[in-house]
Amino acid sequence: MTFHQPASADQDKELSVSSIIVVGVDGGEASMRAARRAAEIARRLGSTLHVVNAVDRGTVKEYPGRPGTTAVTSGEFADAIVGDAADELRTTVEQVTTSVVYGRAAVALSEEAARLDAELIVVGNRRAQGLSRVLGSVASAVAAHAPCDVYIAKTV
Repeated sequence: MTFHQPASADQDKELSVSSIIVVGVDGGEASMRAARRAAEIARRLGSTLHVVNAVDRGTVKEYPGRPGTTAVTSGEFADAIVGDAADELRTTVEQVTTSVVYGRAAVALSEEAARLDAELIVVGNRRAQGLSRVLGSVASAVAAHAPCDVYIAKTV
C-alpha cells in the first residue's frame, strides 16, 4: 500500500507525524484484522493509533480470558478488550491510545474521530448483510458520516 501526500495543503490535510488514526475493536478476530491493518498504516505514517470500543448499554458479561473474574460490567469488558488489543498492537506501532465510548459503533467511531481531530478511521468489512452487504453496516455508516477519511480493511 502506498500513501501519497496531497498536491497542496489547501486541497487536503496532510497525514503527519502528529496525526491520529482511529480503529474500533469488539473482541472479535475480524475487528483485530482491521486493527492490525490500522497499526501498519500508523507505523508507516508515524501516526498515533487510537483504539476504541463502543458500549451500547450497560450489561454484565462473562469474560473467560480473565482468571478469577466471572462477571464484569460492559464498561469493564470494553476496557479489557481495548487493553488487550493495544498490548498486541504496540508490537507494530509505538504510540497506541485507547478509549471506551458509549453509543452505537458507527456513531461512536465518528464522534471519537471528530473529538480527536483524527486523520483516518479504519473499519473492517465484516457483518455484511442485507443492503449493507457491499461494505457492512458499521463500515457503511462510518463512511457516510465520518469527519475524516475512512479506510475499509478486508476482514472477511
